Amino acid sequence: MATVELRLAEGESLLDALLRQGAELAHECGGTLACATCRVIVREGLESLEEMSEDEQDMLDRASSFEPGARLACQAIGGEGDLVIEIPQDEGLRIGVPLPGTTRPIMLSQSAARHFAAQLARRPGAVAVRLAVQPAGCSGYRYRVDHVDDIGAQDMVFESNGIRIAVDPVSLPHVQGTTLDVVQEGLSRRLRFDNPNATQTCGCGESFGT
Repeated sequence: MATVELRLAEGESLLDALLRQGAELAHECGGTLACATCRVIVREGLESLEEMSEDEQDMLDRASSFEPGARLACQAIGGEGDLVIEIPQDEGLRIGVPLPGTTRPIMLSQSAARHFAAQLARRPGAVAVRLAVQPAGCSGYRYRVDHVDDIGAQDMVFESNGIRIAVDPVSLPHVQGTTLDVVQEGLSRRLRFDNPNATQTCGCGESFGT
């Protein structure tokens, strides 16, 4: 972690102060409380900041950031006092919220969310579902869905119906905007992928081309 010491002007956001001081801090949503990439840890001077809002706390919870002193720099507004800030270098646990012209979200139907919730409940260490693609199948790519115990630094993490979905940067262009559903076919159930990137789909529904 990088450590920064600074003093905020009255009413100044921690994000603005850090950027003004030349600190390297991601802020993918531009400070609109639509992601958690500007997460920092306030080691000293936390009491000088305005209290955290429920929306900020919710975003930190969604990003699994429970460390004491964790704040979103874009939402932390200063009063009087000096601060010591640590900037995490691993921002893998960010929540991806689509903005105009950016990544489209991964969505789960309610039935798919219930399915994955039951799967994750049987694996106490699991923190998310991973959606990935790999070269295979009769159409070029095959979907792969697994549970994961750790989220990588380069993963984008989406949340839908209470389930977190991690996607690696190689797979993301092929699956962004996909909705996963669970459908009943006779006596069996299977996942169905509504993928707007697929230009052709195998009859099995598990492989596709883009």
